[in-house]
Amino acid sequence: MKVLGIDTSTKTTAIGLIEDNEVLCDYNLAGRIAHSESVTDMIEEIFRKFEFTLDDIDLIAVGIGPGSFTGLRIGITIAKVMAFALDKDVIGVSSLVANGMSDYGIVATIVDARRGNVYASIIKNEEKPEILFEDEILSFEKFKGELNKYEEITISGLDGDKFIEKIKGGKLSKNKNMRGANIAKLGLLDYEKNGPMDAFNLVPNYLKISQAEAQYEKNHENSK
Repeated sequence: MKVLGIDTSTKTTAIGLIEDNEVLCDYNLAGRIAHSESVTDMIEEIFRKFEFTLDDIDLIAVGIGPGSFTGLRIGITIAKVMAFALDKDVIGVSSLVANGMSDYGIVATIVDARRGNVYASIIKNEEKPEILFEDEILSFEKFKGELNKYEEITISGLDGDKFIEKIKGGKLSKNKNMRGANIAKLGLLDYEKNGPMDAFNLVPNYLKISQAEAQYEKNHENSK
C-alpha cells in the first residue's frame, strides 16, 4: 500500500512516501513559509523521480497539528483536494506524535506556543507509538510535571532545544525535524486500525489553552 504523507504544521514542509512500511522518500524543506507552493512542487518532483502518478497512491495522510494555524490549513486543504479529485482515502494524524517517531523509547515532542505555553505530547515508541500523554497545550511548568515521571526521556520537536536544559533526565533528539515519512507511517497505522476519515470532517487540531489558564495569564500580565 502506497501512502503519501504531508505535514505543514511548522516552518518545515515535510513530504514522505512509503510502500507498506518501507520508506521510499523523505523530502523536507526547512524554513519555508510558502507551503502552498512548496508542497505541490515537492510532490511533483518525488513522483517524477519514482515514475509514479497520483493514481498510484492508495492513501493520503496529513498532519493536523497542533502547530501553525496558516500552515495547517494549507496542508489539510491540499490533502482534501487531492482526495476528492482522485477519489483517494485520506486520514489526519497528530503532527506531534509523528514528530516523536524518529526516536525510540520515551519521547516528548515540544513546540513553543508562546507566553510560556507549549504544544506537547509524550509517546513510548517501539514497534508502534503508544501515546502516554495526548496532544495538549499547557504551560511548560505544568508539562514539566509530566516529564518528571520519567528517569530518561528524549526531547523532540523544533523547539526542544529551547527547553532541554530545564528538563531533568532529558536528552535532545538528533532527529528534531518533522519527517513526512513518519506522517505516512502513522497514517497507515491509524488506517489499518480505524479505516479512512471522512474528508469533509478533516480539520486542523487547533488546541487552545483552558479558560483558567487564559485568565491566569491575563491576571499575570495586568500585575506587571
